[in-house]
Amino acid sequence: MIATTDLEVRAGARLLMSGVSIRICNADRVGLVGRNGAGKTTLMRILAAETAPEAGTVVRSGSIGYLPQDPRTGNLDQSARERILDARGLRDVIRRLRRAEEAMASQDLDARDDAMRRYDRAEAEFVALDGYAAEAQAASVAAGLGITERNLGQPLRTLSGGQRRRVELARILFSEAGTLLLDEPTNHLDADSIVWLRSYLASHKGGLVVISHDVGLLDTVVNKVFHLDANRCVIDVYNVGWSTYLTQRETDEKRRHRERSNAEKQAAALQTQ
Repeated sequence: MIATTDLEVRAGARLLMSGVSIRICNADRVGLVGRNGAGKTTLMRILAAETAPEAGTVVRSGSIGYLPQDPRTGNLDQSARERILDARGLRDVIRRLRRAEEAMASQDLDARDDAMRRYDRAEAEFVALDGYAAEAQAASVAAGLGITERNLGQPLRTLSGGQRRRVELARILFSEAGTLLLDEPTNHLDADSIVWLRSYLASHKGGLVVISHDVGLLDTVVNKVFHLDANRCVIDVYNVGWSTYLTQRETDEKRRHRERSNAEKQAAALQTQ
């Protein structure tokens, strides 16, 4: 869960938004929308604790998985599979298993016995972490995002920028974080992977905030919309799905236009008097 109270967000001297009090709870799948430059990515970084607001407070509970537009990829010498599995702390256990396996081939009986004991301890920890099922799940998520078995075995440095971004998205989905913050998650995905991601996010049980230009994803996934109005520097909250939001937003814009027009007429009349 993430909740904000009276946030004020600026880009230098320019006010992006003020008085922002929002809440993202379990089962809230939020589409964060607004025109380019309105401050969507800046707000997402604040929610993820990557940066601080000018004023106001943010309260977070539970784990958070954050995918920025330009994600960090960690140690480029590790494999894509290790990077994904590391989201649940499995990478180090697997490395200990592999080192113990190599040492068990030693001709030294004492070294072999020591390696067998280390292997048993590592395997017990791996089982306790539900490692065998986790490896299968990680492979399934990776396949859904178009990451091949060959890619999973490659060091990150050998992958393209688009492939690394897929690995980071897979890592975040595999992490089972309570709240997902995804900034343009469909970037570098092909059509099949986008369809898979829509289905995956639509069934996500925790909280979700997504910035996306993929209307199909928004229509399939979100059940709430936060519209960042750059002219008014506020966020309008719509507790409805995407299609209903579009209708309500149009109605609200027409109402505000009428109110502005009436206010201007009244001001003109007073000035004439």
